[in-house]
Amino acid sequence: MAQQRFQRTAPSDLVRVGMITGPGGHTLNIWGEKMNPPPGALRTTGMIMTCAWCLDAEMGQRFAEKYPEVRMVADPRDMIGHIDGVYIDDINAISLYPLLARPFLEAGIPTFVNRPFATSMAKGREMVETAARHGTALLTASTWEFSESAGDLRAKAADLPDIKGYVAHNSMSDYYSHGLHGVWYIHSILRDEIAKGRGRLRAAAYHTPNWRVPGGMIAYEHESPTRPYYGALHMSSGADGNAYMRIFGDHRGDAERRIPSRAGYFMYNAWNALQLGIQEMFETGQSPETGEQLLEKLVMFLLPFYSALERGGAMVQREELGDWELPPPSAVLMEDGQPTDSAFASPYTQAQLDEAAQMLSG
Repeated sequence: MAQQRFQRTAPSDLVRVGMITGPGGHTLNIWGEKMNPPPGALRTTGMIMTCAWCLDAEMGQRFAEKYPEVRMVADPRDMIGHIDGVYIDDINAISLYPLLARPFLEAGIPTFVNRPFATSMAKGREMVETAARHGTALLTASTWEFSESAGDLRAKAADLPDIKGYVAHNSMSDYYSHGLHGVWYIHSILRDEIAKGRGRLRAAAYHTPNWRVPGGMIAYEHESPTRPYYGALHMSSGADGNAYMRIFGDHRGDAERRIPSRAGYFMYNAWNALQLGIQEMFETGQSPETGEQLLEKLVMFLLPFYSALERGGAMVQREELGDWELPPPSAVLMEDGQPTDSAFASPYTQAQLDEAAQMLSG
């Protein structure tokens, strides 16, 4: 049983949130403005930022100027005792996520780790196992997973006597920062079926001339009680939909849904749906997903990347991934100015990462 950190005494009580954030994250201009809205703006969550830590001093200064009511701390562990939940939202420091998450998980503080969760299966397992040992709620998620589309298709998949395969697409800028949304959209829809034994990932291939830009396809092979089935995720840009999936059933019908590209009230029915899911976890101390599900999502993201970076797009088996590690956003992954996503605009130096790792290990 996870520890419940938050105790509501009045309807107006707000969940106190700590933030670990940096350049390229969502906190400065999106999540932060929803939790700590400026005067006259609409409050759309029951959360409020109270503490924050930034590895990058310049980013910390920008954050402090925009949110003067938030206490900036010199060490992320200084937030413990003053928050009910924590966001880890610094994609440039993703290689440090197990170290950043550990003190909060050990203290029983529900922890949300922003995508893509970890650079290796070993680091993902470390966070999941730490959370399990201390009974702490842990979540990593995409906005797509909390969409009405994903929930409806998950229910429809449960009604299909057989799953013969699927085709999906996702609007993306590059695979690292936004291709993952389509991957985790698929997992969210198949999540319950995987638990039934029809959907665990067996192999994957990422066919693309360049993962840094739109255009390409991931082929997935999934386990099934009778025979494997296959899925295709098309990495597109400009399609009439943020994401789409069609599951092939039998002669009685298929199941399909999409997340429209021009959805009304998109900030509320997509972005905010995830935030309210996180808030519920912070309040109840219960994660909407198990550690096993978090790791299945991670392997579905990492295996195609391994295929593209190490095997020329060939189909690779799950076991081949091992504890291969994906580099964090950095110059190592840049080519001809791509990717252009903000996650790659201000990468940390290895010296900065090493210094932070030494502090967190002390």
